[in-house]
Amino acid sequence: MERPISPSRLIKTIFVLIALTTAACHREVAVPPMPVRNIRFTDKFFDVWPTSPTRAFIVGDRGKVLLTEDGGKTFRRIDIGTNLGIFGIQMTDDQNGFLCGQDGLVMRTRDGGKTWERLNSRTHLFIFGMSFTDRLHGYLVGDRALLLTTSNGGESFSKRQLQRLFPPEIADYALLYEEPRLYSAKFVDVNHGFVVGELGRIWHTENGGKTWSEQQQSLVSQWKRALGPNEDQRFADFILPTFFGVSFRDDLHGAACGLEGSVVQTDDGGKTWHFAHQAEKPGAPPDTVVPGLVMYPARDPLFSIDLFGGDQGMATGNTGTVLRLQSNGAWAHDPTVPTIPVPLSQVRFFDAQHGWIVGYGTILYTEDGGKTWRACQG
Repeated sequence: MERPISPSRLIKTIFVLIALTTAACHREVAVPPMPVRNIRFTDKFFDVWPTSPTRAFIVGDRGKVLLTEDGGKTFRRIDIGTNLGIFGIQMTDDQNGFLCGQDGLVMRTRDGGKTWERLNSRTHLFIFGMSFTDRLHGYLVGDRALLLTTSNGGESFSKRQLQRLFPPEIADYALLYEEPRLYSAKFVDVNHGFVVGELGRIWHTENGGKTWSEQQQSLVSQWKRALGPNEDQRFADFILPTFFGVSFRDDLHGAACGLEGSVVQTDDGGKTWHFAHQAEKPGAPPDTVVPGLVMYPARDPLFSIDLFGGDQGMATGNTGTVLRLQSNGAWAHDPTVPTIPVPLSQVRFFDAQHGWIVGYGTILYTEDGGKTWRACQG
């Protein structure tokens, strides 16, 4: 006598058969890998160097080097064999270039950026900026008043500290002002160069770095901040704001920028400097703020400045600050740049039309002189 199948068992058996049939009829579908993003919100980009209207190198934290050849539509990452932070990059021509960064990092390319080799910089100090006049002659600046020079394309470097030597009778009082960090360098030709840094330092050479002289003295009388109870009048020029960036349009016209939103300019090759004024908005008259007095609201620090074209200029800084030089000589916030509340480390133009802004998780590109900007997605 056959044993009847219970309804519950029958239902279970049907479900098992359906599952086995379904598994047998469907092929395994491969899940495509997630696309690799070359630009992430967590990236910290510190510098950009365009070599053509659409080709540029971008460098940043953890050894990251990106190359675009289509105006930022696509990027390719270049492996340079290090995870050290990269603070600066410069290509001297289509094939030769240099980069610098943490732990005395100096690297060189001779094949247009495809490969990079590390050079012996003779230091482990941070190198923040550099300026090469050609593929052989370069100047690099960094922590503890560091100045490196090379005349053979990085085969060897000479090292010194670019700082004031105090007389013995006040040396003990000057400890706070020794070894200021140097952040940026700009040579307009093989002989004339400028270096700026901490505590308002502005250095100048007229003979290719053989000798240097300080140039910030003309700013002291303009800076109206009173000395504190523990500050010495003999060091009055060391209370000037720190400068992070410097740029020159030609051998006479230059500008530097730094803490408290300060912009200083020269029209005579650095013999004299003056604090530039800002405007409330583009087209508005310059403000009447006295440099050094307490300002409300406080202005964001500016990290980079670029003078380009015949009369153009831009500066970038903290919390997405972007200033543009106006026809009346004042600097005003540029409303054409997307509002991105992150530090913007560097602005650099290839010519009057094509330029880049890079910062934390941000790469912006313009091809119309800054009238419009495109955020690169990577």
